[in-house]
Amino acid sequence: MLHRDNLQSFKAALSAALRTTNQADDALSDRFVELRPGTVATLESAVNHLITGRRGVGKSTTLAVLQRRAEERGARVIFVDVETHKARSYPDVLIEIIIDILQAIEPKGWRKPQRELRTRVKQLLTILYALRDTGAEVTRSMECDEAQSNDLEVSLRGSVARRYARLSTSAAASRSRRTKTSESSTQTRRKEDFLRDLAPAIAQALEKAANLDGRKSLLVVLDDFYFIAKNKQPLVLDHLHGVTKRSNVWLKIGSVHSRTQSFSDGDPPLGMQPPHDLQHLSLDVGLTDFATAQTFLEEVANGVLAPTEFKIRDVLTPTARERAVLIAGGAVARDYFDLLIAAADAGWESSQRGEGSDQPFAISAENVQSAAGLRLQRKQTDLRNDAGRDAPALEARFDDLVRFVRDRDTFFFLVRREYMDTDWGREIVELEDLRFVHRIMTTRPNTSTWRGVEAVVFMVDFAALVSKRMRKAPVEFWKAGRSDELRRAEWVYDPKWSETPKKSKKRQVKPTAEELPFG
Repeated sequence: MLHRDNLQSFKAALSAALRTTNQADDALSDRFVELRPGTVATLESAVNHLITGRRGVGKSTTLAVLQRRAEERGARVIFVDVETHKARSYPDVLIEIIIDILQAIEPKGWRKPQRELRTRVKQLLTILYALRDTGAEVTRSMECDEAQSNDLEVSLRGSVARRYARLSTSAAASRSRRTKTSESSTQTRRKEDFLRDLAPAIAQALEKAANLDGRKSLLVVLDDFYFIAKNKQPLVLDHLHGVTKRSNVWLKIGSVHSRTQSFSDGDPPLGMQPPHDLQHLSLDVGLTDFATAQTFLEEVANGVLAPTEFKIRDVLTPTARERAVLIAGGAVARDYFDLLIAAADAGWESSQRGEGSDQPFAISAENVQSAAGLRLQRKQTDLRNDAGRDAPALEARFDDLVRFVRDRDTFFFLVRREYMDTDWGREIVELEDLRFVHRIMTTRPNTSTWRGVEAVVFMVDFAALVSKRMRKAPVEFWKAGRSDELRRAEWVYDPKWSETPKKSKKRQVKPTAEELPFG
């Protein structure tokens, strides 16, 4: 139970766990709970991995624990936070990532292997800094009846150009323009061409770093990879794969599934193709597996609260425990902790309004639900940060979904499975990754006209609905025999739903713009 004297310690423990980190200390490593047993051991294997999951599911935490445990077993691990380079366009974002990697492998010692590697890294960094900071110019223009294209090229001059010429593998045979005097030289090419010719030297430096000081391998962790423009991701991965393959260097990429494209099947193909070039590992457990999500969240929370001697079962009522998992959208630990903190405040304020205000209290389902609305603003910020140019379309789609479920007086909507690959269906998948809608199950609507038609059931996030109280409680689909209640044909969503009259005697009042999340 919670009371005046221990409420602060409860909230403080959960708040400390909310801090995102890419460094695993002893406490984090000890309390770390694997969503699926063997996840970290799988990531330690000599394979490239793409690790996906919604914001807040624990990708960064898992990768931080991987870093700590792999280093304890003799591997070298480099952690690159791609979000810090989100303002960079391609190819500059690739150059920044390579710079981060080379800076991390630059050795400090003075033995011969360390000196040699340090010299090579410094040479490469000098070229990459100049390449990054040099503005591109249009140096060649081609035009025909159907299309016009420009080549954006950059020039490296002086000592930087001479270092590039020594390190690159094909400068002399390239189509670059080169003039040379006793004091200066010039290399003019596309940035991608410079990077391609430097690839063997970069690969050699990484291979030496992997084996330096008796290390067994080098793991390069790229966290929040989805901050790179989706259509440029295959180009970035194609280059990184080129400098790491056939060596003991392995890429571990953390991202959001719907905003990630690891491979482009063009001519030539680009990127890294699963499962040949990398293995995909999802950390998502949503409301589809409600019991697993609840067990995981409560085990993680109990580990965080262990120093304070709290247990989730002692501070939340049974109904509140279920409602917290539902509102968190499954095994999203960050949202779950946020919700518990706000619900504890709501429970305290509620206890002060009754008699015996100093009496211990437990967090109720009403407290959890009232706390849900406080999370909406944070999710809106996440969407605008993560979705970039796609944000307006996603906001408009979500507002339309909210109108639809309010019109049907429900928390749920269904989408025909065949429509999930349409433009608007993919928007719903992106909203799922951004935690605005939550997938429940695949089913078939319960009328004869829908016989044999499969549909995916989603729940609109609670935070978007609490501003206008729903008349009904959500269906408790996780309980035996209740999931059939989600098979309502009138809940099937289509973008033109408002043009089709609903077959019902009572229609709901349309929400105003102020009542919509992005209205």
